Amino acid sequence: MNERLRALKCSRCGRVFEPDKTAYTCECGGILETLYDCTDVRFEGKDMWRYSALLPAGKRTKLSVGGTPLYEWGAYGARILLKDETRNPSGSLKDRASAAVVSVAKSMGYEKISCASTGNAGVSLACLCASEGFESYIFVPKTAAPQKLAQMRAYGADIIAIDATYDDCYDICNSVSRERGYYNRNTAYNPYTIDGKKTVAFEIAEQLDFRAPSFVFVPVGDGCILSGVWKGFRELKACGLMEELPVLIGVQADGCAPLANAFCDREHECKPDTMAESIAVCKPRNGFMALRDVRASGGHFTTVSDDEMFESLKLLASETGIFAELASASAIAAIMKETSEGRIDESDECVALITGSGLKDAHALGLLRSEVERDAAA
Repeated sequence: MNERLRALKCSRCGRVFEPDKTAYTCECGGILETLYDCTDVRFEGKDMWRYSALLPAGKRTKLSVGGTPLYEWGAYGARILLKDETRNPSGSLKDRASAAVVSVAKSMGYEKISCASTGNAGVSLACLCASEGFESYIFVPKTAAPQKLAQMRAYGADIIAIDATYDDCYDICNSVSRERGYYNRNTAYNPYTIDGKKTVAFEIAEQLDFRAPSFVFVPVGDGCILSGVWKGFRELKACGLMEELPVLIGVQADGCAPLANAFCDREHECKPDTMAESIAVCKPRNGFMALRDVRASGGHFTTVSDDEMFESLKLLASETGIFAELASASAIAAIMKETSEGRIDESDECVALITGSGLKDAHALGLLRSEVERDAAA
């Protein structure tokens, strides 16, 4: 493990754990956060491993993860910057988390890694495990997108399809992993997933010459990407590399918005009613930290409809050439909404995280195919 990694600290009760032992969550149920020595940090190399000084283990993966482009799309009342995570090996930002977890698993001597997933996390883990010779066990709802299941199968994963929700799959995965000794990648359970995800913030900052953008728009399911982004910017400030921090805007679907509702002190029990599978999470496992981090940034949550996501997906693809999944297009839809409501003006610089590829999104592809067939019949 990285000698700069000093401890793991519970986000709720503050209890401290030693980093050289397998620790997931605290006994109080709080998620653990890594604490690093941020003095005299140097970044060297390429892709996400350029930031290995602030990653838990130095055993880099064979596949190149991270190092994704930041494109400018200067339309619609604000300067929009697109962080294109579709360029990662399996097509999503979650490869960053999987790479960090696989690196730790190598350091600790594990051979089998598990996770629960609606699709992208499972595909990501299967991909990184295949490249490193690990066995992967993916617990998925039977309703998971066939494109994503096919990808997992191609990577050689053992797929455990369950007639249940993602939240149920998550609990089953945790139980089976404990019984069988799998190293568990689950978000809001394995503390190193957030460390992998924070590297996207490192890259955004470095691509902007360590100047903070005005806003970062983050699609939110469990909330771990959002907390990873905030952790990354905070660590850069602790290293003395940044002075200001951006405002975070968490984006959820109208039909599945537990954190947006909780942020406004509204009832947040829900049943998922959205085609944006990657953010269709009714029990956000990282909800405590996500709410804390958005508030700390001075930001807020917003919601968008499936129709708004689909229209933003088409606009993004037709004007930039980036084909995003519906959940990723939520960030664009939210920028449009915030602009129309006067929360954003022309002087603001907005980063949208394009977290996953539309090529794996069965709903997006189905909607587009229906449009093609309708046009052909006209």
